[in-house]
Amino acid sequence: MTTQVSDIFPTSTYFVNDNCKVKIGMEEYEAKLSYTLYVETDKKEANTIQINRTNLKVNDQKIDTKFLEIANNYMEALFPLICKINRYSIVIENIPEIRKRIQNADIAIHEIYSGEGVEHIQTQFFEATQTDEKLKHFIAQLHFIKVLEYSLQKFNPENQFETSWTVLPIGMTEWKGKVNYHKEQNTLLIEPKIDNAQEIMNDIIRYIHKHNYYVSFDEETLPLYADFQSKISYTGKTGRIKEAEIYVCIEAEEKFYYQHTITIQTK
Repeated sequence: MTTQVSDIFPTSTYFVNDNCKVKIGMEEYEAKLSYTLYVETDKKEANTIQINRTNLKVNDQKIDTKFLEIANNYMEALFPLICKINRYSIVIENIPEIRKRIQNADIAIHEIYSGEGVEHIQTQFFEATQTDEKLKHFIAQLHFIKVLEYSLQKFNPENQFETSWTVLPIGMTEWKGKVNYHKEQNTLLIEPKIDNAQEIMNDIIRYIHKHNYYVSFDEETLPLYADFQSKISYTGKTGRIKEAEIYVCIEAEEKFYYQHTITIQTK
């Protein structure tokens, strides 16, 4: 990549809304997160940015429950993220530092809290981040990281596009398609097609059976509807996002429904 990182990610503050809805049979869950991202160009290290997250709210409210606070304390240990821009992707560089912060957060949490709920949160988080490779993968799959990576495609001369998207609580979806950058409108459009539909359907069925949801599978075949839409507009010649909206939907008739919408705007 010959483009300077300051031309791709000039120092910017973004406001993020992250809304997710999951329905399994008659059970429905919905979460709304909002937070501020501060992306800062490193003036000393080439192709390096630092990402911080602040002002996290859940359903428009500051965190006010023990379990949300514990989960957020583990997540806060990830920041700041020090990242390299490498071939239109974001690579996490400060894994040892993040690992130490996670350990310190874990100690601090257990000095205040105890019980099965705390141990469950710790187990889930540590299973996802127990090795350096797993920790890198965990961070790389954070949805705001994905959106920032999508914005890089403005500068990518190749229009072929592949991405993954974590669909909670089922698993990883894979998508392939083409990138369409409209220079006149300074807008990037990505609408890939799902590439592992049968695997996702199998994951949905396994998850429902494992957790004993009241959902029947009498049909011989069950169609899977999958939609992915990403639209990003920029403030100028750089990669500073003016506004981005990512919409992902997975549906298996009345059995399973997942809808995730993320919007990012320059503050």
